[in-house]
Amino acid sequence: MEISWDPRKREMLWNTREIDLDEIKGLIEAGKYFEVLENPSRPDQYLLPLEYKSYVHVVVVKIEAEQMTIKTCYPSRKAHKKYQGAKK
Repeated sequence: MEISWDPRKREMLWNTREIDLDEIKGLIEAGKYFEVLENPSRPDQYLLPLEYKSYVHVVVVKIEAEQMTIKTCYPSRKAHKKYQGAKK
């Protein structure tokens, strides 16, 4: 499956949160996410919680055919509490 994103989003995430989408892509391709969740506010999107820089981030993606598009990524206290507890 091909993974892509908007170049402007990539720049914005790096400048505001220091999130490197190339690293996020590598984690997704390696299957390093905890689970795949449906996005409750957008039925056409999914949430992939994963550990990035020692903290759990949620990656919002849209999947169409063989294309996954990263919409955004953000650190999540709620997800960190849930999944860090599961690792121990």
